[in-house]
Amino acid sequence: MGSAIDTQVTAVNELTARWTAVAGERDFVVSGAGVWPLLALLAAAADGPARAELEAAIGLPAERAQGAALEILRIMAEAEDLSAVLGAWFAEGLPLHRAWTDSLPPDTIGRLTTQEAMDSWAARGTGGLIDRFPLRIDPDTMLVLATALVAKTEWREHFADAVLLPENGPWRGIVGRGLTRTTRDLSEVALLDGLDLVTRVVVTGTGDLDVHLLLGTESNGGESPDTAPDTESPRKGSPGAVLTTGLAALTGDVPVRDHLPPGTIGPGLRVTQHRAPRPGDRLDIRLPPFEIRASHDLCATPELFGLTAAMRTDRNHFPAISPEPLALAQGAQDVLARFTREGFEAAAVTSFAAVAVSMPLSAEHLITEVEVAFDRPFGFLAVHRATGLAVVAGWVAELPARTDAPDLLHD
Repeated sequence: MGSAIDTQVTAVNELTARWTAVAGERDFVVSGAGVWPLLALLAAAADGPARAELEAAIGLPAERAQGAALEILRIMAEAEDLSAVLGAWFAEGLPLHRAWTDSLPPDTIGRLTTQEAMDSWAARGTGGLIDRFPLRIDPDTMLVLATALVAKTEWREHFADAVLLPENGPWRGIVGRGLTRTTRDLSEVALLDGLDLVTRVVVTGTGDLDVHLLLGTESNGGESPDTAPDTESPRKGSPGAVLTTGLAALTGDVPVRDHLPPGTIGPGLRVTQHRAPRPGDRLDIRLPPFEIRASHDLCATPELFGLTAAMRTDRNHFPAISPEPLALAQGAQDVLARFTREGFEAAAVTSFAAVAVSMPLSAEHLITEVEVAFDRPFGFLAVHRATGLAVVAGWVAELPARTDAPDLLHD
């Protein structure tokens, strides 16, 4: 990876980390990789306070933002297990600066027509995983920018169906659907020494997408906030702490312990050594399958995405796009992540809409065995292997119940 790509990927992952830190403790999934390119394109076209806020949100100077946005989209579009598209639509009568339209990839810009046309674009861009555009187009909408991305991979080694019977934690006493897998590759598991001590298992795809499963220290429970008292740091065991640690490991910002001698204990992790009838170390993984869908109103947390000034209707915030004064009125993301016995798939459609500012807004072999059980809430990252770009990040808070578990238990 070149240093420029490293910087851009780090900037995207840092936005993802800030987002996960405020996403709560229920099931969620977010795609910083879907929203960051749009924020960067807006930063490049903005001036005044909106430009400064957007620069802070993306972590890059506005002068470099457009090239960085297109590079992140190119990385995903050219990846084996990822795809990404950019779209821009304008209302009839809205003048656009030729320099801005020429700076976008071919076939990016179109005329705003119907909601059905936008829904079709979302479905095409996500391979049918998301069939509706996240924003409703109304007569006041003058400009729409959007990304659609999809990530799909099949596991190199499939899982088997199982029953999950957690003995501790918030899932204790629940009989849930589970997946299990035994492999020989102990390098897939590591301990991350970051904001939280985190057990990481990398589930490898057949192409260039992996899923990092992340289990932190067990939370004390109760209704404590996601951040520790009197500090801005995420509370240990919280989704923010676990996912921030996992994201920081992608860029080498936290120590990664991948040599785990017998006796090592970590969250959900136990390393033992014993005699076995056959040679070969073992990594045993247990976790629930999951499917999480989420819809996010990006304008509901404008400070997170650098949108506060850009939403004010007192001036033209984006003079590089149009001489017509424009302000942001809507921002939304619909996102899906699904982990099954065969593989993983995720998709996200992210969009911003602008209005004219005049509008209101046997005992012979000694083997090492590692067991990891994700039997309480845990985090996950879908990661482009070559660059470390986190495409989606999420948290599994609920264990999917299994109604036919008693029969399986007696097989």
